[in-house]
Amino acid sequence: MSLMNYTQLFRGPIFVSAWPNWNFEEVFKLQNVTAEPTTSEITIPDPTRIGLPPLDSVTSTSEINLTGEAVSFSPRAAAIAMYGSVTQVPSGSVAGEEHAAFIDRAIMLANIPLEVTAVTSEDGATTYARNVDYAVGPYGIRILPGGPLAAAIAATTPPEGELRSLPILVDYSYPTVDVIKPFTTGQKFYRVMTGQTNEGGNGEKRRIQCFYCKIALNGGVPLNQGPEFGTIPVQIKLLADPNIMDADEAAMWQWEVQNTALD
Repeated sequence: MSLMNYTQLFRGPIFVSAWPNWNFEEVFKLQNVTAEPTTSEITIPDPTRIGLPPLDSVTSTSEINLTGEAVSFSPRAAAIAMYGSVTQVPSGSVAGEEHAAFIDRAIMLANIPLEVTAVTSEDGATTYARNVDYAVGPYGIRILPGGPLAAAIAATTPPEGELRSLPILVDYSYPTVDVIKPFTTGQKFYRVMTGQTNEGGNGEKRRIQCFYCKIALNGGVPLNQGPEFGTIPVQIKLLADPNIMDADEAAMWQWEVQNTALD
């Protein structure tokens, strides 16, 4: 059999399930995934020989670190990797949300605006124009200089030491959002599983089960990307499953590789 049958070009999804369940979901897509064991050498020297060479030694593997880059990173993945929670808030609409408007300042609305239907004066008598008096973004609205609203703000007399402002009302609709609250829970454990196909070799299939894992960020999270897509560094730490105690059973992970020579 040629050595090329064992070339490595495996690809496939990675699934996550809360431990000790087996209900897997795909929360991220990882690339460049590598696994490295954490080992320690336990030795005892031979006291009868010069230089104290080892009399006996044992290599102990305490954990396995999987690292990769998430090219797709769902809100659920963010909650898992940042030890937090994710809650879905349904869409809706707001009428007459009160704010103070400052010239060339951004106003954070209570929700992400989907469509701003009206921005008016406090008494509702004056309706301001989008892209003349204000601009809309995911943050909320921004009061533009040079428009009638900015002129009305400039005409006010604020208390000493404060900026000129004017009360306004905002009507808008907002979308369904997933609210992620990082670092609000203790550590949790998961199962991780991947099913892969080798694009090289003989096209063999492979399945890897990781029984007891912690999932976390493995570096900085890109927040405002440049000319390239951002990737999120992820670490999956494999530990021994406390429910697997038999000495001849794998407690961290198990590989199943198709034997194409027999199939």
